[in-house]
Amino acid sequence: MMPKVLILDASVFIYNCRINEGERITVPAVMGELKDGISVMSFELAKSAGMRVEPAEQHYIEPVRKMAKRTSDLNTLSETDIALLAKALQYKDKDTYLVTDDYAIQNVASHMGIQVKPIMLKRIRDVLIWEKRCIGCGRYFTIGMVCPVCGSRLKKARRRNSYKVTGRRRE
Repeated sequence: MMPKVLILDASVFIYNCRINEGERITVPAVMGELKDGISVMSFELAKSAGMRVEPAEQHYIEPVRKMAKRTSDLNTLSETDIALLAKALQYKDKDTYLVTDDYAIQNVASHMGIQVKPIMLKRIRDVLIWEKRCIGCGRYFTIGMVCPVCGSRLKKARRRNSYKVTGRRRE
């Protein structure tokens, strides 16, 4: 049985997936991510088949930004990604899934309790919070590009207390 609400990312149209069940919704910015005629046509066909195109409500965007900052995914997410997460958060109390293959979106969604359905790729297995680790001394930091202790470069690394995703529960 398909969920009641599906929030569709651009990858649905890029892969030309036909999703005909459930209440289908996307945000206007998704259209701007479609670069070829086939994906644009897929988008227009979905719209003519009842998909709604709705902007994200502003008061849902700030909680998404805060969570993305907490998980260190904020710099990876586009404004379109943030709008999709905000739209999914808006419908979270219904049987809602965010349909995407984007791992950063999936990571933030998992932290926010938003259900995710991947399209072509596998669903993320680990819910991550990113830190920066010094390549010289190995210390961890939350901000910066250079280690304040030894002066070496900081590299993005997963936080040591990240957890596995199994269904909708955390391990």
